[in-house]
Amino acid sequence: MVSIAERLAALAGALEEAQIPYLVMGGHAVRYYGVERTTADYDFHLSLDDWDRLGDRLQSTSVGTQGPLQEGPSWRPRVFRRFLVGRLPDGREEWLEFWRANHLLAPFTDLAERQERGTYGGRLLPFLGLSDLIRSKETERGSDWQDVTLLEEIRDARNLACAVDEPSFLAALAQLRSRTGFERLAQQGRLADGAVITAAIGKATDPVTSAYLLPFAPNAEVAFTGTIGEILDGPLRRVVAGSARHLALAEAIRRLYKQAAIDADRADKMRALAP
Repeated sequence: MVSIAERLAALAGALEEAQIPYLVMGGHAVRYYGVERTTADYDFHLSLDDWDRLGDRLQSTSVGTQGPLQEGPSWRPRVFRRFLVGRLPDGREEWLEFWRANHLLAPFTDLAERQERGTYGGRLLPFLGLSDLIRSKETERGSDWQDVTLLEEIRDARNLACAVDEPSFLAALAQLRSRTGFERLAQQGRLADGAVITAAIGKATDPVTSAYLLPFAPNAEVAFTGTIGEILDGPLRRVVAGSARHLALAEAIRRLYKQAAIDADRADKMRALAP
């Protein structure tokens, strides 16, 4: 019996037959990075000029040997298309799904530069880089945010395991976003160098990172606005680093960030659905 990973690998092989550049995203990318989950969808980000001929190009590959491909409905067909490619033994439909643009995704060339290649289903495949995958999951769906939480922990663990010198440690700090990663650093006493912390805050692009680090370098500059900026510039500059109040304020920043991302994703969908 073919596993879902082997099935994904075979479908990726069909894209290679058609000479379509791709990156694996969605549930299978989440599984590749270490989060166990089941999925009947096979999600790819594509670079394709003749988007309108995607179905024809797929039909000419091994995907089309079972007969004419059935394209499913899409509420944004100019950037998202899906094709029914089979059924699992339990009756669930298998969908081959493609994005060529998304408000959460950078241009394909940028994503390709940050890709991670690894063996999955017996085949060497290109995946969205871990940070890009986390970003792609910042939608209005609750299940995606469950993935985000676990992927943040995996990224922090990876980054800190590779932090063997000051530049790599600085890079790890600038991406710190999980409670687990923060607590590991605090327990190891690795947050005592104010100059390094200040430099990491300067490189950070995420307010959650700043929320974890700012109490250790309260004079560092942060550039966030709105309620998030008010909390960072106010109580988080004065709170005792590592205290229960510090962690509560960091969680408040996380919730505000999450809600803003949910609102942005919903607004993007509303624009796409507008007549």
